[in-house]
Amino acid sequence: MKEIWSKFETYDWRCLEEEVAEPLFKKQIKYVLENSRFYHEKFRKISVVSLEDLEKLPFTTKQEILDDEKRYPPFGSNLSGKITNIQRVHKTSGTSTEPLILAFSNNDLEHTLECGARCFWSAGVRPRDMIVHCLNYCMWAGGLTDHESLEKAGAAVIPYGVGNSSNLIQTILTIKPTGIHCTPSYLSKLEDLLRLEFSIAPSKLGLKIGLFGGEGGLENDDFRENIEKRWGLRAMNANYGMSDVLSMFASECRERAGLHFMGQGVIHAQICDESSQKTIPWDVGARGELVLTNLCKEMQPLVRYKTCDIVEVIGMGLCSCGRMSPRFRVVGRREDMIVVKGVNVFLSSVADIINQRLDILTGDFRVQVDRNDPIEHFVICLEAKTDKINQIVIHELENLFKHKLGLRPEMRFLKAGVFPKTEGKTRRLERVL
Repeated sequence: MKEIWSKFETYDWRCLEEEVAEPLFKKQIKYVLENSRFYHEKFRKISVVSLEDLEKLPFTTKQEILDDEKRYPPFGSNLSGKITNIQRVHKTSGTSTEPLILAFSNNDLEHTLECGARCFWSAGVRPRDMIVHCLNYCMWAGGLTDHESLEKAGAAVIPYGVGNSSNLIQTILTIKPTGIHCTPSYLSKLEDLLRLEFSIAPSKLGLKIGLFGGEGGLENDDFRENIEKRWGLRAMNANYGMSDVLSMFASECRERAGLHFMGQGVIHAQICDESSQKTIPWDVGARGELVLTNLCKEMQPLVRYKTCDIVEVIGMGLCSCGRMSPRFRVVGRREDMIVVKGVNVFLSSVADIINQRLDILTGDFRVQVDRNDPIEHFVICLEAKTDKINQIVIHELENLFKHKLGLRPEMRFLKAGVFPKTEGKTRRLERVL
């Protein structure tokens, strides 16, 4: 099984582009221009024949696709295959915008599962595993497609979904799966129930591996170590992707030294400078917005799609796991970036600071800012494990925020458990002031 998924993973990155991505793109761009009304209009004055021409093309944004689907419901004018060839319909999570309606052909699904299986295998999933899958099945691609990707990696799957978390714990106690697949923030909800209803520690569930995605957090060593200490499992950043392009295309390997790109032969990835918007070579230290192009998608292909994710390359060449694909980390999402008094602040950076003091903080927080730009008020509400926070600790946190973010927010310490726990992605930004 491993050989099937390592076909492209051991390719030199630059050879992969020439030998695999280039011929696929030439075929794909011809298909797109002939079958997508959206791109036929968007690119009508530009000659595109090879990957070198990508730089000539305008970016595609999610808002463009959303607007197009509203004008031409339900699938938009970018629907490039016959409607009779649609095998399945999903939608995006809708965390930051209205959800997109996604159409998949049988081939689209096969490519999605192939890359998803690569990710899970890299994260350590093996045929001996039984994984309880706790992502939303209600049309979100992360539900059913990730389930099938786990199966393609050889694992047995308990298709639990979200909701009725008490019954989930009882299911885990009864069936004794080896791992769980969920968002990192869901663990805190389960911990509350384990304490209040079952009177047992998370480690007593016997889970060996935690496969996490949908949210940031595991990039922070303190956050990861805190999870592993409480749950007694190996926490893996196993599921990075975006369902509008490819549900999963990056995961950690056993070295846990960044996310390996796993979309070889299915998507082409560029890094674009945040200021100039020019493409940056994939080299260690490169930082910019991740821009993706489908190489073989039939139903709703995307070209030069701005993901809004800011990434930084932290490794190139041969990894000790045997893979040659680049390793990168996600710095933050543009939707999660706010400009406070002229300073760019990522919510992931706020989380990194809070996770340094998990001895006194739960790690849960909300950022409250002005309803409209420009943002002048910046308040961080933090859950504290104790009733009173030492003034020295407050001063230390203020200095950390000042050093890491470039400004000092107002801090409000709240009782642990104040913020509602969710099964899905947690929204931390509130425009209420």
